[in-house]
Amino acid sequence: MPDSPARPLTDAEHAARSYSDPVFWAEEVCGLKPTPQQTELLRAVALPGAHVAAASGHGTGKTVSLAILALWFLATRDNAIVPCTAPTAAQLQDVMWREIRASIRRMTPWMRDQFSVTKDKVEIKGSAGMVVARTARPENPDALQGFHGDNLLFIIDEAAGVNEKVYEVAYGALSTNKARVVCTGNPTSLSGFFY
Repeated sequence: MPDSPARPLTDAEHAARSYSDPVFWAEEVCGLKPTPQQTELLRAVALPGAHVAAASGHGTGKTVSLAILALWFLATRDNAIVPCTAPTAAQLQDVMWREIRASIRRMTPWMRDQFSVTKDKVEIKGSAGMVVARTARPENPDALQGFHGDNLLFIIDEAAGVNEKVYEVAYGALSTNKARVVCTGNPTSLSGFFY
C-alpha cells in the first residue's frame, strides 16, 4: 500500500518548525538544500547557548551557512541581534553580505519583501532586531561591544584571522544562557582562540 501524501503544515506548525530547525527554514523559505556538513553546522547552532567552531577548507559552503543562520535567527526571534565579524571589511562586504543578499533573493516572495539590506545592516520591517557587520580589527575590538540581549547570535567568519582581543569582547557579550556564537574558517593556525 503506497504511503499517503503528507498533509501540509499549518502556519503554527510551520512557524514552530522554522524556529527550532534552521535546515527546515533554509529549505522551505530560501529554497536551499544544505549539504550534510552544512546541516550539521546549522543544527549545532540551533541549540540554545551553542558555542560552535567549524574548521573547513575553501568552497565548502561555510559562508552560505552563516548567511542562512543570520537570516534564520533574525526572522524567527523577537528583537534578534546578530553581530557578524571577519578579519577584513572585504570579507564582510564582498563575501558574507553577498551571500546574505543571494539568500534573500532565493526566498519566497512573501518573506523576501520583509527584509531590508544596507551596506552594514539587515533588518526585518517592523522589528527591532538586526544583523550588523563589524570588522574585527585588533586596534578597535570595541566595535563589537554593546550587543546584548536574550536573542543574540555572534557570527565570526574566517575566525583564524580574528585577533584574540575581539574574541574577548564577543564572549563578554554572551551574558544570557540563550546567547550563541558560531566561528568558521580555514584551519590555518595551530594556536589562538579559534584553534
